[in-house]
Amino acid sequence: MLNLKPYTSQEFKRLYHGRGEKTYPFLTIDSIEDSILIEFYEKKEETPFINYLKNYISKTHHKNIILKRRYKNETLAIVGKIPNKIFAIENKIKFKLNLFNQNIGYFGDIKPLRSYIEQISKNKTILNLFSYTCGFSMFSRRGGAKRIVNIDMNKSVLKTGLINHQINNLSTKNISFLQHNALKSNYKKLLYDIIIIDPPSFQKGGFDINKDYEKLIKKTTKHLKEGGILFATINSPKYDYEFLKNIVEKNSYLKMKKIIPPNKDYINSTLKIIEFGE
Repeated sequence: MLNLKPYTSQEFKRLYHGRGEKTYPFLTIDSIEDSILIEFYEKKEETPFINYLKNYISKTHHKNIILKRRYKNETLAIVGKIPNKIFAIENKIKFKLNLFNQNIGYFGDIKPLRSYIEQISKNKTILNLFSYTCGFSMFSRRGGAKRIVNIDMNKSVLKTGLINHQINNLSTKNISFLQHNALKSNYKKLLYDIIIIDPPSFQKGGFDINKDYEKLIKKTTKHLKEGGILFATINSPKYDYEFLKNIVEKNSYLKMKKIIPPNKDYINSTLKIIEFGE
């Protein structure tokens, strides 16, 4: 059975990342404010895990245990209730969540890159592709970015991204939230100091790693300023760092500068992050 350490912070934390383990590969457990979110990716016996977590929260600050059955998109409260408002807190930045959605509005595995982007974004112009709920935008703005363009095909997540900025009292001056296909957008016809490419492995009608990553690299690097930085990611066990390195270097003038490891809480994560420059 699980052996989780007591956790008392309000900050989001992945307590168990079974997706990267052999023991319970169908399971993830997160601490979100005063709630525990347990997700099953396959139909399995739930009772032992629920009982364990009931005992676990008797030693922590958590009030709710929320069960999400990902295999049939069902969410319910096992202990307490599903809060009307709940946020993933990362380094004092809040992400508005919807626990009923298949993807709740936050990916904690890429947290180290958000921190790094904040450190290097002062006075920079930033293009954030596949922006989802605009986490990179929030950290860039807090880091002092002067211009940010967020692009995603999903209008709903962009709306949440705007709300996220407002929740955190971050000015949206010179920040765009564009419902565009990343492969077809003109990127506001700007040149950028930093470009972030964080795509899904597959997005129906929008993006396919095998067919489209090469096209995207050729297109985006034309919009990168001299001396600019490109961050490219892939999150799939099918592709390794060498694949990502080659697809960028063979289709642009950029070279790999360094690998940024994903959040250490995500054991054996399949996320790959590489920084490229001249």
